[in-house]
Amino acid sequence: IRETDSLFEAFKEISGRAVPRDLALERGRYIDSLVDGHKYVSGMRAVVYGEEDLCIGLTSFLAEIGVKPVLVATGARNRNLATHIDAACGSVLREMPIIREGADFFDIVEEAKTLSPDLLVGHSKGQRAAREWNAPLLRAGFPIHDRFGGQRMLHLGYRGAQALFDRLVNMVLEKKQTDSDIGYGYL
Repeated sequence: IRETDSLFEAFKEISGRAVPRDLALERGRYIDSLVDGHKYVSGMRAVVYGEEDLCIGLTSFLAEIGVKPVLVATGARNRNLATHIDAACGSVLREMPIIREGADFFDIVEEAKTLSPDLLVGHSKGQRAAREWNAPLLRAGFPIHDRFGGQRMLHLGYRGAQALFDRLVNMVLEKKQTDSDIGYGYL
């Protein structure tokens, strides 16, 4: 919410126009869904990986919904990832995650394994680790080669955050139902 608010505030300053009412309504719907869905994801531990810009946004998103990022990793080097994550969400996070730049995906998985994550957030390369750890993978970024329409998954703006939040909560609910011996329909 805070990062999207900043984006639209910048648009407002550049254009000299007020933020459209439709966007304010989208923001309100998103906040309402956070109230309803945070109880399913709050307190979970996540590993975030991918391109550095996306990692910053995803880490901010997770922090705002109560998910604790424990590791944030990118293959990019010398991008000051920790500084940018602190600027984007330092006031929301109780504790900064481990930050890795220039990380090989194999090294990310090895380190993540020791952190006992509840979920992974990143591209499709995390699918094997997610399956091995019985943890959901929230696919975001590039490449998403094991799902149809990955290039159209919206995660920008209030509507994008809403779609990402919906996918995350539904993944967590599906895992709870799948792992349940009684297979309940209401959670």
